[in-house]
Amino acid sequence: MNAYDVTVGGPRISTAGASAKEAFDLWASILSESMVKCSMEPLSDEPFHGVLDPCVRSEPISIARVANSDTIARRTQRHIAASDESYVLACLTTAGVCDVRCGGTYLRSPVGTMVLVDGERPQEAITTGYEGIMIRVRRDLLLRAAGLRDGEFPPAGRLQPIGHEALVIDFFRRLVHLSPEALGNTVMLNSGIGLLAAGLALGGGRPPDESAANALLRQQVIAFLKAHLGNPELTPDRIAVACGLSRRKLFRLFADIDGGPMMLLRRMRAERARELLVAAPDRTIAAIAVACGFTGDRNFYRVFRAETGLTPREYRDHVLIC
Repeated sequence: MNAYDVTVGGPRISTAGASAKEAFDLWASILSESMVKCSMEPLSDEPFHGVLDPCVRSEPISIARVANSDTIARRTQRHIAASDESYVLACLTTAGVCDVRCGGTYLRSPVGTMVLVDGERPQEAITTGYEGIMIRVRRDLLLRAAGLRDGEFPPAGRLQPIGHEALVIDFFRRLVHLSPEALGNTVMLNSGIGLLAAGLALGGGRPPDESAANALLRQQVIAFLKAHLGNPELTPDRIAVACGLSRRKLFRLFADIDGGPMMLLRRMRAERARELLVAAPDRTIAAIAVACGFTGDRNFYRVFRAETGLTPREYRDHVLIC
């Protein structure tokens, strides 16, 4: 997929300040203009609130964090006809519950699960105490990456936080917390599209196409590195064997990163060190270096300064003072 224009972040949009009567209509308008055209109804007489935090907006994929009171949203043929593009909506539940009905399929999405719904079909979603991550993906891109023909696209599917599906869920959980620079990286966003396609294909009992399969393998390697950052003996060969890959395949998966998987590992270790320097102010810098898999203080200082422009002590002092 080619590079494309990406808008990162944006002002928080909410119903705060609106009257009780206006709040609900305002929320329906916010969602329709930002993510999915629909109509909505409240499910209780309690005061309504809704908040949308834009993360990424682009033509292939848009992502936002949302939270809202109990409500029912309906997308009808009228909404579908009024939409400028065909897309699939994925919703990752981080609090509350989302119940989806589409094309005769009913799915419940409790905390930690993700539902994917075909935007070209009438649908209904009931959210209760809901907080989550909404992802809108261009439908033709997802179909192609999943290796599906139009008639094979399921009305709705659900990913569980187990096995390969957990890799997809974890990717988007982490994605919304990345820096603006990382969020605007189209390689990262294309990986997200590929992961959703892989999840969709696997859920239908078929292997994903090569690009989606590679996105899944890449995320599998990242998950392995994240879980073993403290092991100073990680080498390309050991990483490849642990992930069931050849050394050549491992480097091809990270061809977009100068330095390949070992550079990624270095950056992940530096990021973990940043977290620990702030979260554990009483922990010695030497202990943090060991916990993050650095082979010695000199190596730790060199890598950390290259990644942040500061020594570990300077970074800790600066963040804690601020």
